[in-house]
Amino acid sequence: MENKATQMSLFSQGWKAEQYWGSELTATHMRSASVYRFIENNDISIKHTAVRKDNEWVDQFVVYHRTVTAYHESGNVLSTENNPVETFDNWLDAYYCGVVCVNNLNMDLIAN
Repeated sequence: MENKATQMSLFSQGWKAEQYWGSELTATHMRSASVYRFIENNDISIKHTAVRKDNEWVDQFVVYHRTVTAYHESGNVLSTENNPVETFDNWLDAYYCGVVCVNNLNMDLIAN
């Protein structure tokens, strides 16, 4: 008889990134996903979910870049679009990708 240990995803275990990176991120937790936004530039976010793969639940981290698609005549943001940058199976890779995106956006702001 084969004894196959199943791996539980961090999401299923209730892992929360702000416990470790709380000074750099804000968090919104929902039943099916957690969204972390960078404090330095909240247009960059990481969505953490668990997805079914090969009959097991595994973590999925997607880095998003939010862009404004329309402004109201008053100048306020009317609508935005979240564009995926890259998908990862571990937090650190997603976090470092997010940091690079934040740094690149900040450099673009400085240059303009």
